[in-house]
Amino acid sequence: MLKDIILAIILGTLLGFGLTGGYFAVKKSSSVSTNPPQIVAPTVQVTSSTPTPAILTTQSNQITIISPQNQSIVANSKITVKGSTAPNSYLIITTQTKSYYSQSDPAGNFAVDIEIDSGANLISLNSFDSQDIQATSTLLVTYSTAKI
Repeated sequence: MLKDIILAIILGTLLGFGLTGGYFAVKKSSSVSTNPPQIVAPTVQVTSSTPTPAILTTQSNQITIISPQNQSIVANSKITVKGSTAPNSYLIITTQTKSYYSQSDPAGNFAVDIEIDSGANLISLNSFDSQDIQATSTLLVTYSTAKI
């Protein structure tokens, strides 16, 4: 059982990295311009002798999963992954056998119906906001029909 979970985590991680790399490759190839670069002469402008403090802003993209709970046991193979992330972010949800693509609404909420396999399922969620900042989260859900 432990070997299966470790193998599932490794395969899920590799699949997630593969999808993430594919997304960035497609995004990069679509932003390449066919026009030759223009050479612009640098200009220097002196406005003040006092230094201006640099303002550093950081942006973060996080995924909050509302349901299902991590390490939960479900009795149905079809589940809905609900949560929130940055507004209008692209989502890639991967299981061991399938990938699902979606987008969060303007408030950042999402709900994606997925199908999981019997046993332990490592679900990987990747979110890309409008500045291509990535957030990643994983979820372990076990599908079992056994009576507990």
